This record gives sequence, structure tokens and C-alpha cells, in this order.
Amino acid sequence: MSPIRKSGKLLEIDANGYLVNECDWKNIQSPWLEMVIDLKNGCLEALGDRLHSLYLRGSVPRGSAILGISDLDSLVIVQNHEATIAEEWRDTLARSLTERYPFCQKIEIAMISASEIRKPGSFWQAILQTQSLCIYGHNLQPELPRFKPGIALVIHAFELANDLAETQAALRQLSPDHPRFEEEVKAWCGWITRRMVRTGFELVMEAEGTFTRDLYPCYEGFSRHFPAQEPQMRKALELAVQPSANRDGLLLFLSNFGHWLVEQSQQTFGKAGMVASDVPAEWDKGS
Repeated sequence: MSPIRKSGKLLEIDANGYLVNECDWKNIQSPWLEMVIDLKNGCLEALGDRLHSLYLRGSVPRGSAILGISDLDSLVIVQNHEATIAEEWRDTLARSLTERYPFCQKIEIAMISASEIRKPGSFWQAILQTQSLCIYGHNLQPELPRFKPGIALVIHAFELANDLAETQAALRQLSPDHPRFEEEVKAWCGWITRRMVRTGFELVMEAEGTFTRDLYPCYEGFSRHFPAQEPQMRKALELAVQPSANRDGLLLFLSNFGHWLVEQSQQTFGKAGMVASDVPAEWDKGS
């Protein structure tokens, strides 16, 4: 297994303790820039005036994307009067961009309405305000509250028990004769271990006094507070970066360390707070 790249960073904090959004158009360089422009044009072509606004989040608008490793994560906000919009265009556009720009691991195009964004307590408000860049349409960020490290930025810990159960069930049901058996195992492995690493940081976010979704800083922050669990979190990090096709080994790891993370999350946030968020299920899969 190749050495883990010590990449990523913690978000800056301003003088009042608020997280600083570091996303900027100037951070998006070629060849990512061409891909971003094609994403915007593809969304406009599919949605027309139904498109309220379009945002990028993650490493690309922060200028830290790595060729062959990073994903392109986006959020499409549609006009409130559009009750239903066909979903197929997102998969079609994502496939087209992936074929055209093979250096990108995965393209995510999440979609939500402007009214859903504005609902009090919506997790998307924190996502937009702290780690997103508006690249088209009416920018909602000036209308939203600012955020400090805290419960508003916790998501994975609340969903981890269900995510583990979903992953374990899918892995057990997957036949070894499936033509894409190894690819499927690796896909589930990468998805769930990313969530485990980010859950680890959510447990210590307030103590650390900052926020990140970058995997290596998540691992480092967690390990400072839970040194006895450092080897397990290191394994989760390794599996997130280089997923394994060892189904039996993965299931055992999820049962052991995954269970520990769920129990620790319940102790940290309380069982009453361990409820599902308003984030669509596809969000973060592979990101």
C-alpha cells in the first residue's frame, strides 16, 4: 500500500470565531477550470431557467484538488416552483464529464430547491456558507447565517449507524460471481470509510476549534483526542484513500471500529440528537 499523502487543511477562523470560506474562482486552475465550465453549461442546458444557482464545494474551489485523486462536487439549486425535475440528466452529465476529464475520480451533482435551503436548521446552509462557491445564478450566501465549529456542521455521526448497516447489508448480499464484484466492494469500502474518518473529526471538532472535511486532517485531529484508537482510524484512512476488495476483512473492520464510532457518537451527541439530517442520500458518496 502506498504511503498516505499528508494533504488537506483545517478551515481558518476569523477574529469572531467564525469559519472562513476559502473558496474562490481564482483557485480553480486548468484543467479543472475547463471541467467546471462544462459542468455549468451542462446544467444550464438541462435546466434552463429552472436553474436558480449552481455551487462548487470541496477541494476544487479551494485550489487543493489533486489530479487522479480528487472529485468534483457540486450543488444545483432549482427554482421553488419546480416541484419535480427528472433525475436522469445528472447521471448523464456526470458520465459525460468523467469520460471527457478522466483525471477526476467522480462527479457529484446534488440537487435541492431554494426553499429547502432556506429552511431553518438546514445543513445545506452550513455547506454553502463554509465550503462552497457560487459559479452561476443568485448567490444565497449573503442571506445565510455564519457558522462556528459546532453541532450545525455535524452530519456523518448522526447517520453512521444507518450507513454502516446499509453497507454491511449490501456487501453480504453481493455475489462473488457478480461481474463487478471487486469494483462494487471497493466502491462501498471507499464510501463508508470516508464517512468514518469524517465522523471521527466531528467527535473532536469543538475541541479542535475548527472544521475540515479533508481526510488526513480529520485523522490527525481525531488521533490527538483518541490516541488508543489511532491505529483503527489510520486503517479507515488507508481504506478511504485506497479501497480494498477484501469483503470479509472489511465487514470485520466495520463491525469492530464502526461499532465503536457509533457508540462514541451517541455518548458525545446524545441518543436524542442522533437523527437523520436533511442531506440527500447520494451526497458524499465517493466524495
